[in-house]
Amino acid sequence: MRLLFDLCYLTAITVGAPYCVYKLITRKKIRAGIKQKLGFPPARAGRDCAWFHCVSVGEVGLARELVRRFEERFPECPAAVSTTTDTGCAAAEKHFPENDVFYYPFDLSPAVRGAFRRIRPRFIVLVELELWPNLIMTARKKNVPVVIVNGRITESTFRRLRRLRFIVRPLLRSLAAISVQEDDYARRLVGLGADPDSVTVTGNMKYDTVKTAVDTGHPAYRAIERAGARQMIVGGCTWPGEDEALLKIYAELKQTNPGLGLTLAPRHAERLDAVERSAEGAGLSCFRLSSLKTQLQNGENSSDALGGVILVDTFGELDAIYSAANLAFVGRSLTQHGGHNMLEPAALGKPVIFGPHTENFAEATDLLLGARAALRVKTEAELREQIIGFLHDPAPFVQMGASAKEAVEKKKGATEKNLMLLERAMRART
Repeated sequence: MRLLFDLCYLTAITVGAPYCVYKLITRKKIRAGIKQKLGFPPARAGRDCAWFHCVSVGEVGLARELVRRFEERFPECPAAVSTTTDTGCAAAEKHFPENDVFYYPFDLSPAVRGAFRRIRPRFIVLVELELWPNLIMTARKKNVPVVIVNGRITESTFRRLRRLRFIVRPLLRSLAAISVQEDDYARRLVGLGADPDSVTVTGNMKYDTVKTAVDTGHPAYRAIERAGARQMIVGGCTWPGEDEALLKIYAELKQTNPGLGLTLAPRHAERLDAVERSAEGAGLSCFRLSSLKTQLQNGENSSDALGGVILVDTFGELDAIYSAANLAFVGRSLTQHGGHNMLEPAALGKPVIFGPHTENFAEATDLLLGARAALRVKTEAELREQIIGFLHDPAPFVQMGASAKEAVEKKKGATEKNLMLLERAMRART
């Protein structure tokens, strides 16, 4: 069977060789870690390990708490973390500084065997759903249990894989255990041939990764607080069109609400200058968060940002920025880009508004709307009306924020359930 897959892979590589060579030459991120992807990660010293695979940044974030708790429970089995992308590898190196981090091998038998020899896994954990045939078959041959955690499979993926059920079924049956986020995913995997006894619904670990409180001593929080706004609106992960909409609304409402503040955190740092020009074009002063933090660090008593727009030019502080908000708008949602993570402000108890395009966060959208813990607007005009409503009567919005935090907290616990699943699989192997 492995030979068959290798032949298929090599045929595809041969047919697409010109394109592959072009990508290798022109795309630095494709070349990143190429030696490791060919089966030569840095050889581990010492004991066997638990190999956690996280495709990219999102999965790395999901796995942080699971890896930490696993190592606490099994100190004799340190974790090694692999990723597929360069951004994922950078995130893994940041979040797991004490662990071995490497690029996931291509699913060719020689590359997979090379990775096994050098990593020496006793146990493999695949975050979400990664069914690479040669990896799973090599692990089975070497008696290394493979577990999927936080698994998910969409209806469209299920329909495609159903045509290949004769291939997918033995792979699923080779897994020691599968945890999934919800009942529909379990049903689809069983429909593809997974053993029903091996599939467990544990919920989604993403609810365990969001913070429900932020230290009010955080520099970003304090810098925004020092701006002196009585009501601070935060636009998080905004895209072109959304910044301009918020700036237009703010410039209008600020005339009758002098205590109103606005903080914008554009999704892409390269847009900061353009957003600043838009603010100035609307007659608004604009201040970079990094400068405000420097003022704070230097002990200056007052903030330059009184009455101005705060523009977030720092990274990794969005939770602290949302924590300083009285009302949060989550971007990529008024424009057709699939939305962004509205759980971050919701978990902090902030009233949340987002647009109609939240396809990438459908589960979180349904959770918050179902709990009456968020508002969806369709247009800039509707966003304006909701902000006006908030300024006239904030009490319903405060209640909405409390409901949002409660809804998120009720969904926590998947990480612990997955840890128990891994513990059972480890004991079964022993």
